[in-house]
Amino acid sequence: MMELSIFIPLAALVLVALANLFYHYRIWLNALRKPVLPVGSREQGVSVILAARNQARHLEAHLPIWLSQLHPNYELVVVNDCSYDETADLLLAWQQKDARLKVVTIEEQPKYPTGKKFALTLGIKAASFELLLFTDADTYPADVHWISSMEQHFVAKTEIVLGIALPEPKAGLLNALARYDAAYTSLQMFGHALSRKAYMATGKNLSYLRSLFFFHKGFVSHIKHAPGDDDLFVNLAATPSNVRVNLQPESKMLFKADKGWAAFWQRKVRLLSSLRYYQAADRSWLRFIWLMQFANFALGILVVVWLWGQSPYMWVALGLVLATWLHRLVFTAVFMHRIGMKQLIGWLPLLQPVHQLLQLFWSAKGYWAKPGW
Repeated sequence: MMELSIFIPLAALVLVALANLFYHYRIWLNALRKPVLPVGSREQGVSVILAARNQARHLEAHLPIWLSQLHPNYELVVVNDCSYDETADLLLAWQQKDARLKVVTIEEQPKYPTGKKFALTLGIKAASFELLLFTDADTYPADVHWISSMEQHFVAKTEIVLGIALPEPKAGLLNALARYDAAYTSLQMFGHALSRKAYMATGKNLSYLRSLFFFHKGFVSHIKHAPGDDDLFVNLAATPSNVRVNLQPESKMLFKADKGWAAFWQRKVRLLSSLRYYQAADRSWLRFIWLMQFANFALGILVVVWLWGQSPYMWVALGLVLATWLHRLVFTAVFMHRIGMKQLIGWLPLLQPVHQLLQLFWSAKGYWAKPGW
């Protein structure tokens, strides 16, 4: 008969492993299925909106790309958010060349701080069309059909479309980790959305209806928290039936990777600091997921060490740890292959445990970050 000192930790590990496997199949599997492509009108006008603060270098590089989209009816709304570099002159020059560019300028007001949410609100008010498509100044479409691809997904009751955004591929461990993080975050985001549990988005590639923004009073509920113009709005406005995801190659966006480990770390903590503003059910569910993933990793090691050389049940524990680790690796690898990151798959055995450990620190640091940071 199995001793109680062996049964209890082994039973705990079995439950944790089953919880992780259930999550993989229940949520992630949806993101790996071949999607049924919608047939949208392709006739709707689209307002592409972005806020730029001292982004002259990125605007100079990306304005030609944004304004070269093959879509019959769109405008580009750029909000010049109190820039003091060459942004204003650059936008004026481009506006004279292309009437599709609409510029909204915000002047610095020391007594009234603005921020990205205020800038985007003004951009939305200035938009001519009901369908809004958001990106950032450091981000650009990988295909000339980006706008058409996103617009195509607005069918039936759709009010929100989630797109994918990935760092530009470069050499080095930091870039590999950043790209893995973007892929893993996208797998989480799309898997939940396809399971009718959408809870977040990336503002580098996000589309929703103008009327939806005003129906939910914009960013009012979290206006004092600097980040979250993307995930917090979607967390508030998403329903089981009004969100679609777009994983078509034409919809992919690329952005400039972080310059150094400190910038990467700060960005992750800043993004995860929005968790406290999520709806209560989403907060509880995400904490449970992270706890199960970490518990499987930590408890598995403890049980294997505890039983090492003492019991044949050690192999059961080791098998459970390897099974859940391998499932996560396989699911992530398949998703990365699907979104065009197959060259990074060979690094997954290294990137996956490192990222899982760092995620614990990012989440803790983000949760205890100063509100409104």
